[in-house]
Amino acid sequence: MDDTPSIPRGLAWMLGACLAFACMALCVAGVHRVDPTANTFAVSAVRAVVNLIVLLVMARGDARTLIGDARPALWTRGVLGAMALLTYFAALSSLGAGEAAFLNQTSAVWVALLAPRLVGEPTKPIVWVAVLGSMIGMALLAHPRADVHDASARLIGLSSGVFAAGAYLSIRRAGSSNSSTVIVFWFTWIATVFATVGAVVMQVTWPQTPSGWLLSCGSGVFATIGQLMMTQSYRIAPLAPMSAATAAGPLLTTILAALVLGQVPDTSGFFGMAVLLISAVVLPLINVRASAGRPPP
Repeated sequence: MDDTPSIPRGLAWMLGACLAFACMALCVAGVHRVDPTANTFAVSAVRAVVNLIVLLVMARGDARTLIGDARPALWTRGVLGAMALLTYFAALSSLGAGEAAFLNQTSAVWVALLAPRLVGEPTKPIVWVAVLGSMIGMALLAHPRADVHDASARLIGLSSGVFAAGAYLSIRRAGSSNSSTVIVFWFTWIATVFATVGAVVMQVTWPQTPSGWLLSCGSGVFATIGQLMMTQSYRIAPLAPMSAATAAGPLLTTILAALVLGQVPDTSGFFGMAVLLISAVVLPLINVRASAGRPPP
């Protein structure tokens, strides 16, 4: 199958998703700035609930339009996505944001490895360069901490990447007979149950200020937009290059954090941003031009 026309559209959807997720991350950072006592797990639960409410509003209150065909791939997307979220936050608390994000980004490697076997999509050499480049860029930007020797926390962080890869791969199967909205709904309601129950059981601290609640809700709105765009990208374009393109998320988050919060990266961070730009945007576009230049089989 000629996937060339779908890559530019998929890349556009993915870059839009990365921008939405960057705005979501900015909202979460804002919560912790105005309300330092708010627990990250609680903020995630609020985000998930708002995400669910937005989808119900989009469906005009008719949840039946969100059920789809309830095929196993939808359950797989929801459960694996929720597990990726939980393990990511578990690693976050022990390793810090940088290394946790780096380990979660290993999902791109797993997608590139598994896509040929599970969905029949070969991973081209230039895509492997993009995937490995995204890992190098993340390492430069995120600064994995050498002072942390918690092997179990790193294993949890790596597992978040595996769970995320499984969730992304399941989108292809679920997307053959379900819309992006249906797929996102299944992830959202399952993640809402996981996150809310976890926050209540652990008795975490919820936002204490109106600004904290407003920003938490804002993160849910941006999460909904990002999830819909990301899902559409994975539905219509080859999985491996789109997974490499997710590295644009940390790049955009860093840029917004510098502009809004004044968190300017250091020298290695700027190098990392340059590598991420090449790996997440330039190389996928080169892949499109190279594919377009070949005669049809």
